Amino acid sequence: MNQLNTLTRRHFLRHASLALAGGATALLVDYPITARTDAAHSASAPPRPQPLKFSRDLRDGLRLSRVTNAMWDFSWLTQHYPGGAFPDFSRAADALVERGFNTVRIDAFPLVIGALRSETETITIPADPLANWGMSDRDREHVVTRELTEFMRAMKSRGLSVILSSWGRDCKEYPGRIQALAKDRNGFRKAWTRTLDLLGSKDLLDPVLYIDLDQEFPYFSPFQSELNELAHKPIAAGSLASSMESAGQYPQGMARLEWKSAQMEYVRSLFSEMLPFFQSRYPRQRFTYSLTSFHTEVRSLGLQLFDVLELHLWIHSPRFDSRSGFNSITKDRGQRSYRDYADRIAAALDTVGPMLVQEMRNKCAFAQAWSEEIAAPVVTTEAWGPWWHMDHPDLDWTWLRDWCEQCMKLAAEHKFWGVTPWNYSHPYWKNWSDVRWYRKVNRRFLRS
Repeated sequence: MNQLNTLTRRHFLRHASLALAGGATALLVDYPITARTDAAHSASAPPRPQPLKFSRDLRDGLRLSRVTNAMWDFSWLTQHYPGGAFPDFSRAADALVERGFNTVRIDAFPLVIGALRSETETITIPADPLANWGMSDRDREHVVTRELTEFMRAMKSRGLSVILSSWGRDCKEYPGRIQALAKDRNGFRKAWTRTLDLLGSKDLLDPVLYIDLDQEFPYFSPFQSELNELAHKPIAAGSLASSMESAGQYPQGMARLEWKSAQMEYVRSLFSEMLPFFQSRYPRQRFTYSLTSFHTEVRSLGLQLFDVLELHLWIHSPRFDSRSGFNSITKDRGQRSYRDYADRIAAALDTVGPMLVQEMRNKCAFAQAWSEEIAAPVVTTEAWGPWWHMDHPDLDWTWLRDWCEQCMKLAAEHKFWGVTPWNYSHPYWKNWSDVRWYRKVNRRFLRS
């Protein structure tokens, strides 16, 4: 019998996908050929799709009809060590299930994986003890491919889904990855391809709910500098903290709504190139770009390419930011006074609270309308309050907890496919111990 006929369907499809890829990289591994003597198996019919549900609600036909997400960004890796917040991935998965989450969103470190010389290579994440997210007490070594594999296996074993994203992170061995790929679309494609093929070689693509190619585009993207140059506003390379700050800004007036025609065409070209490339190579995966700004601009492009519409929706608006002084405060885990900021938050809520509620309702309605327009389910994985908040004696969590709970109800009313309680659902925040609250808000959304 011809050897090809003895392959299982799974191995055949894998070999075919690698052959079509052409330019396989050093990380791509060949798959074992397993002979099958079951004649009926080798002669079985080709796979058929599951029957479709012609429901009024497209969520009814998705693998998860509702998504409750914890955003673990790059923390899952940077704090994966004895004494860190994620020392044991199996226990971390159990904690998600206990709190009613069915999905977790992480940085898969594709830009780093794209640069590695082998799967076993060790990288060094620099110390960053005051970081808002993913703080590391000292320089720590990681085998990123092995740890990503272990994380995915732990989630898969608990029946949890994973959203893969990229914050454009690098490491000491491969610094400046964003700058290295700034004008290299092919290098960006290869980095993600290498990452997804690695997971595919280990049967770990099944838990992937979707892939967000570029976190909060364009703020953490290799292509931000090129986009800015088209506006004649080149910017210097920034840190992760400065990228977070830029993504969280809400400029006054129309500045937030300005992409010049050259920028619009650039984004159209980029999205129209990247999304079909990955959809063609991985037809069983969903792909998107998450957005925290420029919603109107991207919507006006009229693209029908997003498999998921991921929008990050915040309390920020000119009336909130000007009253609270949010944009001017220093945001880290240092010893600082935030008493004035806390007073300003209280003043904003007491003075224009109803307006802020209506603003959030409008944002959810906008998201729902756009979702229906392009026939893509809408998700928010970072959302609701100010994008920064800390465990600090001056900062009150009570109002934020109530605000986020009400916003989750708004999301359910506007037919969101997926939500997050807030972007502080990490074991290193004290709120993680409030298991009852997490269960309540997640269960309510799952039943919506």
